[in-house]
Formats: sequence, structure tokens, C-alpha cells
Amino acid sequence: MKRLVVFFALLSALTLSACKREISWHQRLTLIVDTPQGEVSGASVTRVENVTNKGSLVLPEARGTRSHWTGEAVAVEVLPGKWLFALLEGEGGTDAGHWVYAAYELNAALDANDLNKARGPDGYPSYEAAMAKLRKQPKEVPVPLPEDGLPVLVTFGDISDPTSVARVDPKDLEASFGPGVSLNSMTLEITDGPVTEGRVEAVLAWLGPYPEPGLGPATGGTTNIPFYRRVHMGDFIRRPE
Repeated sequence: MKRLVVFFALLSALTLSACKREISWHQRLTLIVDTPQGEVSGASVTRVENVTNKGSLVLPEARGTRSHWTGEAVAVEVLPGKWLFALLEGEGGTDAGHWVYAAYELNAALDANDLNKARGPDGYPSYEAAMAKLRKQPKEVPVPLPEDGLPVLVTFGDISDPTSVARVDPKDLEASFGPGVSLNSMTLEITDGPVTEGRVEAVLAWLGPYPEPGLGPATGGTTNIPFYRRVHMGDFIRRPE
């Protein structure tokens, strides 16, 4: 009996020394664009999963929280044959795992009911407090994404040619689509809706099955790298592994 007590005590200590926790949610990103012919819109539901590993038995390089997401970029046909995409990830923009931080100000000061929550060493609310704040948000209620939380927007000169990808300035859609085209709104909402499937693949028939490849062949240099090499298949679509 004494040996069993010792065994379970050791097991409990090991469990506390190596802790893995997972938190997930579904989110809907919606774009509304004004055009000379009226409003057009598109939306996509992605699933985000945060996996946290911590404890003395976890290697230092493996500790911390990592985000994984599945789903598709938002695709909006702004004009006939001219598409706008909000990428899941991209150079110089927020990724799908961090849209909630901008939309719900998860790094902002905690409200009076959360003042007892722990803060990190940098003075910001802890990850646990941020997730607690996220869980309090009502579902199916869109909130605007602020300018500093926007995903990367792109279009294609020729939708059949991945190397014709070009970045779109959210403040100046006219430069990419012509007079009278502007971004009306971009919103995010927590939802129970299913992850979007098939929309982007129907538009971009050349999409490959792997997330790593760029949208065109390597140029062989390390300077003046074309934009299509900095955009990847996985910026448009991510499926469960």
C-alpha cells in the first residue's frame, strides 16, 4: 500500500512537471467591398487551436504556446473575374491565430472583474487572462478588425497565373481594382459555424496540397525576391494534417 502511495505521488509530480493544454475556437472573417455596381462580400470560417506546453520536464525550446489553424482565405469577387483574398498568413500582416487579439483587444487592460488575473512580466495580461476574456465574447456578433490587426490582402493580374499575385492596399483598393472600389468593412466573429471548405479551391485551380511552396519558381538570388515567392500555398488554405 505504501508503495502505491509513493507511486501515485510521483505520478502526480510528473504530471505537474509536464503540462499540455489545448484551447480552440471557430472564427468568421467577413469582408465587404463597395463597387460601382454595389456591395460585394465574402466570408470564411477558420478553426484556431492553441497548444501550450510547459513544465520542468518539457524541453526549453518546446515550451510556450503555438497556434495552428485550418480553413481558407476569404475570397471576394470584386469585379467579374477580379478577386480579392484575405490571407490566413502573410508577410507584414497578422495571421489567423492572432486576429482575435486585435478584434477583442485581448492585450488591452483587463476590466475590473479581471484585475485579479495574473499579468506577464511585460505588464500585459497573461495568456490565460487573454483566453478568459476571449471566452466571454458573445458568439455570432461581428466586431471590426482594427487597422493594425488586418490580414494581408492580395489579388491576381491573371487568376490562372499564381506568379501574377500582387499585394492590395486596404486603404486604396482603387489602385488594384479601379475607380469606385473601396473596402467597406472587415469584421471578425466567434462562431459555431463549420470550417469553410471548397471556396478558394474552386477559384484557384492551381493550388497544391502542401502549404510550403511559394507561388512561383525560385529566382536563385537572395535580393529583390519577387512578391510571388513570399506568398505560399498555405497562406490560402490549411487543412488538418
